[in-house]
Amino acid sequence: MSYPPNQNYPYSQPPQGYPPQPYPPASYAAHPGQYGSPVPPTGGSPAPPAGAGAYPPQQPPPHAQQPPYGQYPPQQPYQQPPYGQAPPPWGSNPPPPGQYGTPPPPHAAAQYPPPGQYPPPQGHYPPGPPQPGPGPAGYGAPPPGAGGYPPAAPVPAPPSLGYDPDQRASGDASKEADALRKAMKGWGTDEAALINVLAKPDPLQMALIRHTYMERIGRNLEKDLKSELSGDLELLLVALALGPLGQDISYLNDALSGIGTDETAINDVLLGRSNADLRAIKYGYVSKYSKALVDDIKSDLSGKTEKFFVMLLNAVRPERGTYFDQASVDNDVRELHLAMTAKTGTDEVGVAAIFLGASDAKLVAVAQAFEAKYHTSLEKTIKDEFGGHLEKALLAILARSKDPLKSDVETLLSIVPAGGAKPDTKRLIYWVVRLHWNPPYLKQVKEALVQRTGSDFARRIRACVPPGDLQNAILKVWA
Repeated sequence: MSYPPNQNYPYSQPPQGYPPQPYPPASYAAHPGQYGSPVPPTGGSPAPPAGAGAYPPQQPPPHAQQPPYGQYPPQQPYQQPPYGQAPPPWGSNPPPPGQYGTPPPPHAAAQYPPPGQYPPPQGHYPPGPPQPGPGPAGYGAPPPGAGGYPPAAPVPAPPSLGYDPDQRASGDASKEADALRKAMKGWGTDEAALINVLAKPDPLQMALIRHTYMERIGRNLEKDLKSELSGDLELLLVALALGPLGQDISYLNDALSGIGTDETAINDVLLGRSNADLRAIKYGYVSKYSKALVDDIKSDLSGKTEKFFVMLLNAVRPERGTYFDQASVDNDVRELHLAMTAKTGTDEVGVAAIFLGASDAKLVAVAQAFEAKYHTSLEKTIKDEFGGHLEKALLAILARSKDPLKSDVETLLSIVPAGGAKPDTKRLIYWVVRLHWNPPYLKQVKEALVQRTGSDFARRIRACVPPGDLQNAILKVWA
């Protein structure tokens, strides 16, 4: 099956989240097949066990409404400002229709996701933060009643593409399913054929391939790949086969399993994500492993770091475009100073509450006001007052709030050092596959890496990953 160019890829808009709502919804029994509803006769996602937490009901578009397998609905790609450069100030003029604070256009319901974060993407990836503008409020959307302006409350968006386990592309993936089975059947494994099939699809197409493989072959694709492969190539191809949500869930489970805890992996998956994606990760985790993610976090982390991630997994951080005023910024600045430098000891939970209670735009405004008032950066103060996992988590949230593109570029450069030194291969695989699901954003990352280093990042990959199937697979996914 051929794939069209990705310039109209539907995953070009940053995701946002749903507001919290008690689980299960009142329409639980009346709408089988929804995310979190009972398993329908033909399959679907099992309901989380009692006590798993809140989850919003959703109305995922029927498969028939999805674009045919291999086609993409037209949509303008998100335009990221130049690397390291802030966008024009917000607030100087009323935003045009369709920007922050306004409902999505009527046609957006037929697309997935609607314009709106990876995530952020995570998606995930919102544009740079707004700067103070003229007027009585100065930040975000104007307060209610301001004539000619959109409403102050932003409109939540669905999870990112690939974060609804009941959604897949329409069409026929029999050719791909047969090719995968042929590559693994009998003696030996055709790794090149597996790479060729799995490196192409987008998230919804990959979901269709997994479903078709199960229905047509009667086997689980993830289990077959794990039985035929090993090592880093297994990690890469299984991550591709699982799709964005499955990759995050598997990566988290590995980080929380066995002796020790991979704190960096926890940060990679959970920080800077939209509320909707965090909820999808929570309920996908309990669906696959029959245990709550929050419980695993509590068993592996401790103290103030544990409290921080439990608060984060509540998934109620203000969405992009949420209104805030100068008075609330000044209050947060004062509270941060009191919590960190105005007294002996540090109120870690108080600082975490301020960070998780602010949208990206407000957190940037707080950081700017903090430096202007106390003549030291918020980053330096955090480094002086915190340490370990919690320090890294707070700095990561602040960095992503300021410039998510720059944050991702710095992450990749830290994973693959210059000079051909051995990389963190497991983390490299996670980030290459994660960025691969969003081609327009991946293109921006590549361009920013060239601007930052003066050379193609693929050269670094070739220099540090030995030639062979793994290098070929990473480069094919990165391309």
